[in-house]
Amino acid sequence: MMISASLVESLVSSIGSQALNADLLTRLKQQFEGVRLTACFEDDIHSGRPVYAGDQFSIYLVGDGEHCLSLTNDYDIATGVVIAEILPEE
Repeated sequence: MMISASLVESLVSSIGSQALNADLLTRLKQQFEGVRLTACFEDDIHSGRPVYAGDQFSIYLVGDGEHCLSLTNDYDIATGVVIAEILPEE
């Protein structure tokens, strides 16, 4: 499945305000079959810019344009999506 801005919008809508956990990730992988999805915490990402930045999570694209996987904002080379959960400030 090709990764596009509309796919990211659909993903954002599907997540909504749900807590990011293993069950949600499993459901998203079923709903968006063919899309490589992974999840982490926002503070685990030290480079790149999200294509979506919300209050509870951000979405980053993974590309393989230079023989290695890296974060990208280029939908043309995107091969996967990272959902990065934003932890509340303490």
